[in-house]
Amino acid sequence: MTLNIGQILNNRYRIVKLLGEGGFGAVYRAWDMQFNAVCAVKENFEATPEAQRQFMREANLLHNLRHPNLPLVTDHFIIPTQGQYLVMDYIEGDDLQTLLDNAHAPLPEAQAVNWLSQICDALAYMHTQTPPIIHRDLKPANIKITPQGKAMLVDFGIAKVYDPNSKTTKAAQAVTPGFSPQEQYEATMTTDARSDIYALGATLYNLLTNQVPPVSLSRNMGAPLTPPRAFNPKVSLNVEQAILKALEMMPTRRYQHAEELKRALTIVVPPTQIY
Repeated sequence: MTLNIGQILNNRYRIVKLLGEGGFGAVYRAWDMQFNAVCAVKENFEATPEAQRQFMREANLLHNLRHPNLPLVTDHFIIPTQGQYLVMDYIEGDDLQTLLDNAHAPLPEAQAVNWLSQICDALAYMHTQTPPIIHRDLKPANIKITPQGKAMLVDFGIAKVYDPNSKTTKAAQAVTPGFSPQEQYEATMTTDARSDIYALGATLYNLLTNQVPPVSLSRNMGAPLTPPRAFNPKVSLNVEQAILKALEMMPTRRYQHAEELKRALTIVVPPTQIY
């Protein structure tokens, strides 16, 4: 159910603007009338009893996250028969998809590596929670750059707690072609931290080539992955190798931890070149 501009949600949040909408939910800019402050409201349309129970478990975990590259989740609630809601800090700035669209060209490598190294830090923090939290929708549109140049990982609409004994749940099966690994398409397969690493590699590929990687299911059927330097010769060889390893089809062949990907990226970009 799409909310109306001016609508008061939960007797506290006045909806100001629809920021984005998809098959599973929507994100709004809102005004917190209790604290007189701007905020973001994420609406999840899934309203089954099991989805609501899972939402409450995971919202409580998200509420406890504290990291400089993650927005703070300040509230969560369910409106029966309508939806589930996360309230979090509103992050000023443009997302990477907007920056890429406005550039009409690949972004500078040092700049892109700097931003995605910050996102590696956020993922490392999320993945080492107890239990681990997997974002599952990492893409340029879900990374915002503040006016101060900080990269922020946003939109926790389908973030899920990792359970090695369970398969991908229906609510977690939202995919973005080109950015989602093959295991995220299959209800019989488990997604874990390495699924986020694939998506981060796809994001960097996109930023440095201005091309979206082939859909992972197509790659599984033989579609080739063109190396980034074929589109953009300015991409350094080591960064290209890091991207290709992150985009390995088999999770066991990817980087196993976000810190590994960050090291592979930053080792070829001296600190004096990052801006």
